Amino acid sequence: MRILFTGPGAAGHLFPMVTTAQALRAAGHEVLFAGSAPIDLLRNTGLPMVEIGDGSTLKDSFLQFQAEFTDQNRSHEDTIRLAARGFAQHGRVSIDGLLAVATAWRPDVLVHAPFQSAAPLVAAKLDIPAVVHNFGVLSGTDMVARLAGLLSEEYAAHGVAGPATHTVIDVVPESFGGDGGGWRVRYVPFNGGGAVPAELLGRGERPRIAVTLGTVVTDWSGVNSLVRLVAEAAEVDADFLLAVGGADLSSLGTLPGNVRALPWVPLAQLVESSDAIVHHGGAGTLLTAAAYGIPQLVLPQGADHFVNVDAAERAGFALRGADAEVDAAQLTRLVQEDSLRKGAHSFRTEIEGLPSPATLVASFEALL
Repeated sequence: MRILFTGPGAAGHLFPMVTTAQALRAAGHEVLFAGSAPIDLLRNTGLPMVEIGDGSTLKDSFLQFQAEFTDQNRSHEDTIRLAARGFAQHGRVSIDGLLAVATAWRPDVLVHAPFQSAAPLVAAKLDIPAVVHNFGVLSGTDMVARLAGLLSEEYAAHGVAGPATHTVIDVVPESFGGDGGGWRVRYVPFNGGGAVPAELLGRGERPRIAVTLGTVVTDWSGVNSLVRLVAEAAEVDADFLLAVGGADLSSLGTLPGNVRALPWVPLAQLVESSDAIVHHGGAGTLLTAAAYGIPQLVLPQGADHFVNVDAAERAGFALRGADAEVDAAQLTRLVQEDSLRKGAHSFRTEIEGLPSPATLVASFEALL
């Protein structure tokens, strides 16, 4: 069986599909990823890939309304509407490339991230079974329909009435969100490859708190949201591991002695050696930390972050904070509050109760 995977050029949308693709390949099926720039995001997966699109990036698609994108006061509906506009544009320029790849390679199934707006059109045009691969709390089905509406002219031009009928893969427990009605599997983190410092292979002598802003926030606003946190960290009896890739740290001033800036480290391995995490609220970061059962402090920045922290608070494993208000007391609570640890352990157990991505192989085979 041949399975074509595709998603927007962003780690948060591509990485959740990798373990599914690896499971199918390990079972002997042929897998190919069609991705927009930067295609190098997929290089460490060990999976074959082909570039589609016109070379522009997802950020390029959002630059036309950057002020709206960075406004944290907009409503959830406004955020979703704004995201759909950007992802519709990002997908619009990849329609021809994805259609050419699918026509030449002839996949039996097309698996796509819900925000890949070209994929449902291509799957419908070529009559290929489609599978929407969700990445967290949000409904992929709703986004597919929303994006199809924004690409109505492109659908008409290709003689396609609407998006392909699809199956949905959810990677969160039913209590946490997703669409339901399809296949639900365990979230297995994939965060890219990288060297892990030997001292991070086990726990430290005192509590460790990982701090990250994911792969998008630093592109838009650097590390400005961490200025107060770093200053307050000096008053906390814990070591802080600052994992923000190659971001410019000058706005943070001189780092306190208990704050260490790390080079790129795969998030799963960083989280495994940490006792808690502070982050922006991206689905990949939140679910990676949840899979390892550690408490979380979320400082939402935009996108789906507010929806994610709502769900995490309800589940009992996360605190909500604000950039300008986080303080030593809240950071201390993060590593000392027993109810947070119990909530994190309980949710980890819920995740582990879901079937492995390897079980999807039989489901894919049944599609044909």
